[in-house]
Amino acid sequence: MSVVCLHFSGDPAIGDGVTRHFFATIMSKLQAGFEMKFVPGGTLLFEGEQDHLIPSTSQLLLESDFFVVAGRMIGHSFLHDGPCLGGLSPAILHVLFEATIAIKDCVDLDIRETIKLLEGTAELSSEEKNLINELALSWDLPLVTCDNRRWLFDKLILHAVLGRTSRQVKQLRRGLKETLIWPLLTERKDTIPLLFPRASDLQCTPRVSDLMLVTQILPPNSQELDIGHDLDVTVVESNLPSSSTCFHQLKLPGHYKEYCTFERDILALFGH
Repeated sequence: MSVVCLHFSGDPAIGDGVTRHFFATIMSKLQAGFEMKFVPGGTLLFEGEQDHLIPSTSQLLLESDFFVVAGRMIGHSFLHDGPCLGGLSPAILHVLFEATIAIKDCVDLDIRETIKLLEGTAELSSEEKNLINELALSWDLPLVTCDNRRWLFDKLILHAVLGRTSRQVKQLRRGLKETLIWPLLTERKDTIPLLFPRASDLQCTPRVSDLMLVTQILPPNSQELDIGHDLDVTVVESNLPSSSTCFHQLKLPGHYKEYCTFERDILALFGH
């Protein structure tokens, strides 16, 4: 694969905000897919349910070392305090960092339903046994019996999830190693959830949305302001900002898109 070259055009921009925007952009592409037409069905690198995403089995992506690039993107974004890749399957983390595989990690719903027949202790019908045995034989595994039922369940999940993604995971590991964060991940297991958080932990609640909205319209140096006491900020539905002075509460409308408009209304309230 050729080296990716980037050319930035437009207004000059410097500072941490530019770095955050860059890594937010590339990580969103990694999560949602790249806009390329050479791969049939799109270019999603990870597919499946949230918190059970596994690498795509596309041979073209694999042969192009796309997952090495993905590992580099994840590592560099982590090092520069950018977004992380959320929702990765515990099965993939099992290969990388010894996590646990679950039935939901199987993307193929037909195979998943067949494997689920082995759960529990209920007696299997002839039709159910035929479905299980057909799948087991296709992967060179023995026929189901009363004694090997649980063992076969684990083996079928392992093969269904990891059988076609082991090379992708190896590429992902290689990309992470190239960013030099691998020793940290292997020696400090508590950093793994920071690099690969669960999607459910990244959900944007209304409170988080309001906080993001407020911080986007405030000037860059607003964090340095010292007002001498705590000030509660609430996002409300109104035309202009207002305040409850006795309660140290600032009420900001949620319709602002640009700081200049927000500044104009604030100054108008102060009589400027």
